[in-house]
Amino acid sequence: MNPMFLFASKRRTRLLKSLSNNSVKAQLLRLIALLAGLLVLHAAAMVHLEGLSWGDAIWLTLTTVTTVGYGDLAAATHMGRAASVILMYGAGIAVLAQAAALYFEYRQDKRERILNGNWSWDMEDHIVFLNCPKENAARYFYQSILQLRQSAQGVGKKPVLIVSPAFPGGIPDKLRAQDVVHVNQVVTDQQAFVDSSLDKASVIVVLCVDSNDLLSDSLNFDIVSRVREANPKALIIAEAVSDENRARLQKAGADHVVRPIRSYPELLVRTILAPGAEQIIEDLFDSHGEECIKYNVSVSGTWADIAKKIIDEDIGMPLAYANQNGAVISNAHPSCEVSAQAVYVLVREGNTKPDEDVQRLLNGVVKN
Repeated sequence: MNPMFLFASKRRTRLLKSLSNNSVKAQLLRLIALLAGLLVLHAAAMVHLEGLSWGDAIWLTLTTVTTVGYGDLAAATHMGRAASVILMYGAGIAVLAQAAALYFEYRQDKRERILNGNWSWDMEDHIVFLNCPKENAARYFYQSILQLRQSAQGVGKKPVLIVSPAFPGGIPDKLRAQDVVHVNQVVTDQQAFVDSSLDKASVIVVLCVDSNDLLSDSLNFDIVSRVREANPKALIIAEAVSDENRARLQKAGADHVVRPIRSYPELLVRTILAPGAEQIIEDLFDSHGEECIKYNVSVSGTWADIAKKIIDEDIGMPLAYANQNGAVISNAHPSCEVSAQAVYVLVREGNTKPDEDVQRLLNGVVKN
């Protein structure tokens, strides 16, 4: 094998090893300091040995070390030429080349490590996702983070960091375009906490790897406990496969516990943007406790008057209405004139009424 190739290979190995030990900055600083000393010595030698002004001496020094060599100035005395050979040709140019090579290799290595998730991030006030779904992880994260970015709230604009070994080749470009970075570590590894700046995150989300496996709840219990110890101030959101494990996860340190609904990431996103909103959404989903009821009634008037009467008559909390074309309108303006064929109401348990009773309660009361 070519000896020069072996030398270059060994040199790169030593370089990457030093990079992994985070000593590259120190090496660069030492080389820069050495180079600066050589430049100053050479400029001083040109002033004293060649009788040049400091301006000309510095110009000659820089054109020599960069090998530009305009030829407008040059050392004429034997001592001056000897100083140039020793300080610039023998040391300065070599040190500059070594520093430049180290810098560019460092930049390339840094880029590769960031893309592959092997970088240790120094971040703060960011969102950290621990774990990722077992299937369609990239799609799930993209949908979730796109929802975050579309929000008008400030938390939706925070940088996002994903900790998971599920992306060995790096996260997709479309995620990076959404200000998302990645740490390729197992979340139970202490180094993952360090590399993700977990102690300085403002929101930490602990996902279930398998949304159908109860073992995920046990794993998340351990993770939440460690996360809360590492970051006492962060908002911690954890997923639970079983509703029975919610209390355990909250006792471990989770502020909010949500169901791992992979086809509807908006539930998780709402919890990040408006903590507590997950309870409202879950009430809309299930038939336990509060329930969203559609009452097929004909009403007209302003939405403010209709909504007020629904509340006053203890029918429930008005959410939306269906107009005469069947289109569902939610969050209508209070002064909007409504002609509805149905209303959607969040009704507490045990307070459901027949359509006829609701129609009677609203008849002749709502302003037209």
